[in-house]
Amino acid sequence: MFADPNPLRIEVGRTWLWSQDVARLEAGATVVLDAPVNGDMAVHLNGRLVARGEPVVVEGRMGVRVREVAATARRAARGRAK
Repeated sequence: MFADPNPLRIEVGRTWLWSQDVARLEAGATVVLDAPVNGDMAVHLNGRLVARGEPVVVEGRMGVRVREVAATARRAARGRAK
């Protein structure tokens, strides 16, 4: 069975910055992402997209409500469960 925990990476959005712009970042700076405020978040496991979902707040902490599970993640889970 799935005994070991797996680290997930949750991607809220992306942007590109020039190196000199990164060097000029200071506390309080704002970095604008390409995603809309209530857009889907991507859930990655081992570098692979496994799900998409919406941001939620659970007991004061940020979370993801899964809306869609990637077909490849479903196939991989079925293969390991055997």
